Amino acid sequence: MTSRKDFQVIVVGAGHAGCEAALACARAGVATLLLTINLDTVAAMPCNPSIGGQGKGQLVREIDALGGEMALAADETSIQRRRLNTRKGIAVQANRFQSDKEAYSHRMLQSVMLQHDLDILQAMVSELHFENDRLAGVRTIAGEIWRAEAVILTPGTFLRGLIHIGEVRFAAGRAGEPPAAELGQALVDVGLPIMRFKTGTPPRVDAATIDFSTLERQDQDDETPPFSLWSSCEHRLPCRPCFITRTTAETHQVIKDNFGRSALIAGRITGTGARYCPSIEDKLNKFPDKETHKVFLEPEGAYSREYYLQGLSTSLPEEIQNLYVKTLPGLENARITRPGYGIEYDIVDPVDLYPTLMSKSIKNLFLAGQINGTSGYEEAAAQGILAGINAVAAVRNQTPLVLDANDSYLGLMVQEITTLGITEPYRVFTSRSPFRLNLRMTNAEDRLSETGFRHAVVSQQKYDTIVSRQKMIAELQNKIESFTSPASAYRNLLPDYALPIPAGTVSLAQLLRHPDAELAMFKGLFAEIAQLDRLAVLEIEARIKYAGYFAQQHKEFELKDTMRAIKIDESFFSELPDAISTEARMKILAVRPATVESLAAIPGVRASDLTLILLKLRRQQRDRECDSR
Repeated sequence: MTSRKDFQVIVVGAGHAGCEAALACARAGVATLLLTINLDTVAAMPCNPSIGGQGKGQLVREIDALGGEMALAADETSIQRRRLNTRKGIAVQANRFQSDKEAYSHRMLQSVMLQHDLDILQAMVSELHFENDRLAGVRTIAGEIWRAEAVILTPGTFLRGLIHIGEVRFAAGRAGEPPAAELGQALVDVGLPIMRFKTGTPPRVDAATIDFSTLERQDQDDETPPFSLWSSCEHRLPCRPCFITRTTAETHQVIKDNFGRSALIAGRITGTGARYCPSIEDKLNKFPDKETHKVFLEPEGAYSREYYLQGLSTSLPEEIQNLYVKTLPGLENARITRPGYGIEYDIVDPVDLYPTLMSKSIKNLFLAGQINGTSGYEEAAAQGILAGINAVAAVRNQTPLVLDANDSYLGLMVQEITTLGITEPYRVFTSRSPFRLNLRMTNAEDRLSETGFRHAVVSQQKYDTIVSRQKMIAELQNKIESFTSPASAYRNLLPDYALPIPAGTVSLAQLLRHPDAELAMFKGLFAEIAQLDRLAVLEIEARIKYAGYFAQQHKEFELKDTMRAIKIDESFFSELPDAISTEARMKILAVRPATVESLAAIPGVRASDLTLILLKLRRQQRDRECDSR
């Protein structure tokens, strides 16, 4: 740690966004200071002890392609690895790793501490510091001024955070840590547009008090690829299983009898929560006829005795949590080690941000993570690396990075929150993108690594390796697509291929398109297959197996482009296709857009909804043309 108080960039908050932001700045060669309330909770996991999932796994891969750290840390501290949705389309397939949350935090702290050009200090920031009406750094609660040309705020849920457990409430950033109350008020005072959001966590229970023999078990999928291209087979922790139980009629009755004691239902929480991640009392209140809800038991660490009860987020009193947890099969004798709680906190309306994540109100102030109204470790980390890249561009007076929404989930997320606004915590879903077939978990390097290299967050050595790897993938794809042979010859050529072979002359690509075919079956023809990493294997399989879908998607995009300016008659809104989603229908009827382009921009209108609407509009257009002849 140096003694200077002048830096080029200061990052406030060392959660997932803050760590990625600070590392990006320092790796680009900018003198960076990372300030955090507590050095012992760097990159903490106060919610799920996991990284990835549908949409989120794709974000982790994008972070890795941009030179970030999350993917490596997740690989090295995983205690269970699974690839989700393997029987569904490639667009929704994604890794989800259970993490040892303490090991993850220590691993990220080590990366920060060892990074050249990056200093880290335990201190609580109380306000932004201005000189001559320009942002010039930050002031701590102890009165110290730390100067910098750019500041990145990544305070998570700490801005005037307020925890609720039943009738009890107290100020906190998360359990056991103080809130950033002074900083929260300072942001109000400088005129930033503040909103109030809410999230929550479930109780944790002691593994020694759980009867696992009655529970459904989920083990690791050993074929799951790593998140990062740069992971080795070392640093692996012991694997731990997850388990599934379900709520019962008794569970529901205990909770319903105490609705009035829930801080959320009683109205003591004023912040807005996410519809896609409701508390257990909110689920029962809104869906009273549903007989049962899944509860996932997730281990908090390789050597921890605590299990996280995913699906039971709550703001009920501790004694009620104890009662309903004991109604769950397998948890009749469970002892809660930490109660669940709801927490509300300040965010800054992200419409006040440029797509670079710089504030429109204060030049060279960047925001990343939950302060922008998003939820999730992955969403925060992805914003952090983008904010870091653009803070560097700001201090060097270089062109900032604006990511295209068509090329990455990170770009899509930033475009949506900064232009459409948000009314609830935002998370990434693959369904948000009409380009999701192109935004695969396996092709992140193709989409983003050159950008990372140009902005100095991907090193020359790594970039050279990526370029060689991408060349190998392209060459092997071309060999497979161009190789043909009579069907009779394949049994000798491919002794590992035991699937049916069509008659006549057949290409290898045709064989690989069989649902059960794998690239490894072709090793006899192409020895280089053995040299590919697991992500590269999956990418080649995707390119060939989904070639027809890619072509169809391209036609749909062309259709959308040609129809973008078409006007929508008012009468059309009474004839919306039956198959569109309920959310899309409600939002379209509320907005009643005048053109297809305006309709496509409505949040909640998925690509599949838009396709159905376009097809109906096209049919109506053709009918009118026929009638006029």
